[in-house]
Amino acid sequence: MNRILALLVSLVLIVSLSSAAFAAEAEPLPSLKDTYASSFDFGAAIPAQAFYDKDLLKLVKAQFSILTPENELKPDSVLDVAASKKLAVEDDTAVAVHFNAATPLLKFAQENGIKVHGHVLVWHSQTPEAFFHEGYDAKNPLVSREVMLARMENYIREVLTQTEQLYPGVIVSWDVVNEAIDDGTGWLRANSPWTKTVGEDFVLKAFEFARKYAAPGVLLYYNDYNTAYGGKRIGITKLLNQLIPEGNIDGYGFQMHHGATEPNTFAIMGAVDSIAALGLKLRVSELDVGISSTNDAALQSQAKRYAEVMSIMLKHADQTEAVQVWGITDNMSWRRNESPLLFDKDRNPKPAFWAVINPES
Repeated sequence: MNRILALLVSLVLIVSLSSAAFAAEAEPLPSLKDTYASSFDFGAAIPAQAFYDKDLLKLVKAQFSILTPENELKPDSVLDVAASKKLAVEDDTAVAVHFNAATPLLKFAQENGIKVHGHVLVWHSQTPEAFFHEGYDAKNPLVSREVMLARMENYIREVLTQTEQLYPGVIVSWDVVNEAIDDGTGWLRANSPWTKTVGEDFVLKAFEFARKYAAPGVLLYYNDYNTAYGGKRIGITKLLNQLIPEGNIDGYGFQMHHGATEPNTFAIMGAVDSIAALGLKLRVSELDVGISSTNDAALQSQAKRYAEVMSIMLKHADQTEAVQVWGITDNMSWRRNESPLLFDKDRNPKPAFWAVINPES
């Protein structure tokens, strides 16, 4: 009898421990957006393929309060070159746009009460070459400054007004101009088609048009990378100081595509402090941290860098609108070989996730 009782007790203990382990496994993750709700939005860039994966979208809804399309609102995806070319027969300044690529993200955000940060209106890259040529034909000469300014205004007007009409209130901010400063010269890219056609005031004109057509309350950002490096930051600061008196820029977006130790923490802190001192709103628009392996030491180093970034931005929480990682899972990242994100390929949270949840630990 005693042996039978002992066996029964053992079985009960095994079942209890198994149930406890299952409950622990089933316990939902803490939410990044909830963790930072009192400070700023926490979000992600989301690739188009995510909208074919219902389980991934559940993760997105649980974790993020703001989304950015990776490519679907860039001019390559939005400018309808064929339709614009037809319009150009009568008016070479006319512009046609569509939002076919961005529709899944915009509808998802609208249906789930998630904000969207628009990326990007004016950029030298991922913009059809035909946009800058007479008759929307890349074989023709570049258009004049006057025609290009009119095309810029028409493009910005159509994008801002149509997205607001279709998805009112969903897009809360835009990168108006992206990566205008050259790494080598520390000033505007001489080879940018915008510089070639419009001239060095193209950034100021872009913000002028964006302010003219943006819905009330929509924030307008200049976005760039390598802000932690002195030469680049000098050029960025010079440009921001030209824009601020015009009254059309709201904030600066830091692209932080960093490594675990490079740039050093003081350089990142100095960059954020110096831009914050200009009085602009801040956002970390593109955050990821590359590592060379996924052993424990590398993962812990990555986690430390994420914690450092979050601690820096929390010190500027009164100016910060959002922190957004550039992607969701490692295997969907543009830096997939460097495992740079908060979730691994199996969607498991990495040490970096827990470091973001509690950066001061």
